[in-house]
Amino acid sequence: MKMADSRNRTAARLFADASVKKCLRVFDIGDYIPGQVIYNLGEYPAGFSIAPTEYDERLIASLARRGVGLIQIHEEWNDSMRRLGADKYTSHDPQGLRAFIDLCHREGIKVIPYVSTGFFDTRDPDFRESFSPRKRIDLNSSYYRYRMCDPASREWRDYVIPKIVGILDEYEFDGIFNDMGFPVDYEANGEGYMEYDPYLDEMLTDLYERVKSRGGIVKIHEGKCLCPATSSKAYDYLWVGEGVSGIGSLSTMAAFEPYVVPSPDFRFLSPDEENAFFVNAVTYMQFVLRADGRPITGERANVAGVDYLYNPQNDEKKHFDNVRRWYKAHPNGPHVYSEWSSVPDDPRMREKWFYYLALYRPMVTRGTRAYIDIRESTLFRGVLPDGVHATLYANGEKYLCVSDLSPLPRQITLSDVWYDRETGEPVRQFRLDSGEIRFLRGDPAGD
Repeated sequence: MKMADSRNRTAARLFADASVKKCLRVFDIGDYIPGQVIYNLGEYPAGFSIAPTEYDERLIASLARRGVGLIQIHEEWNDSMRRLGADKYTSHDPQGLRAFIDLCHREGIKVIPYVSTGFFDTRDPDFRESFSPRKRIDLNSSYYRYRMCDPASREWRDYVIPKIVGILDEYEFDGIFNDMGFPVDYEANGEGYMEYDPYLDEMLTDLYERVKSRGGIVKIHEGKCLCPATSSKAYDYLWVGEGVSGIGSLSTMAAFEPYVVPSPDFRFLSPDEENAFFVNAVTYMQFVLRADGRPITGERANVAGVDYLYNPQNDEKKHFDNVRRWYKAHPNGPHVYSEWSSVPDDPRMREKWFYYLALYRPMVTRGTRAYIDIRESTLFRGVLPDGVHATLYANGEKYLCVSDLSPLPRQITLSDVWYDRETGEPVRQFRLDSGEIRFLRGDPAGD
């Protein structure tokens, strides 16, 4: 870092430390990849090639150019049904997969695959009833018949941990995305919660240490807005939002330790809620996971010879049947890119995602100190109104985000002049509409 940059960062931090009296959390940003994409590869359990096409080359180059730093691929990279000559821990197209990873690496993008410390198909020849000694919970839908295997089973842990580590040793992945698959208890209002479990704690921290020893990234996911309690660090990124029915269900994500990657079920959200979700996430130093990649055709729900099930609580087949009908009627798009998408994905949200990412990335570079959800400070005249939230970022610059999460418009008055990053205009007082976020920049030297 140049001497001038170091002085500016120090000045910005001194300004921030003196200005912020009370906030939800102060956090020093280190290795953080804000631009993350889940990339659809194909229509498993149908057979297909993973090898990158011209379409993939153009798309991945575009994603890299616009700030994407990490791609996660879902379970279509493997062969969980053992239909295509592989299994849940090996690829049905290893050469094509390696070529896809190489393409991403050439563009400076890391790649992590789906794995699971919990879900395993009961029809797999390696499955044992001893994998779930405490409670039998099955997740049967679409083409899969999964059991939630139990970290209390030493036999399961001795089986699955080497399998997951073997994936990292076999392919040039940059870490893992772990779909935990752990039983969840529910309150009377339907909100889930995870009690501390010493076996899950041991399993997650053990896996985390093994992946980190190989220089890898760990992202974990349980569903809804849930985070496991562990005695030590067990993840780099936490994915929340799957299965939520609206913005209100995501209120707990503000309390989770960074880095959180929210991604709601867009099937349940209106376009206005989709925009509001971005505002909620950025307010708490979080950035939305984008669904992209190859368009989903819906063929995965109509493969000859595959026994499908409907599950009223998680009806993936119905969703993909709808996608199939849409794709046949609209082969040139707009398309659907994930099981959490609306039909189709709103193409306007793609540009909205990149627009917000361009504003977000400079605020969260390595060495930034973030003052998340400020409650008391000298940055504003008076007390912030209820429902208005502010986060300050101090690096070589000073960045301030102010959002209105209340149902009412608010008038905000700053103590000093800041600059609107979207218009470049100096501002000291501004109106903030409900669901709106304002991106501001101060003087670098903190004068």
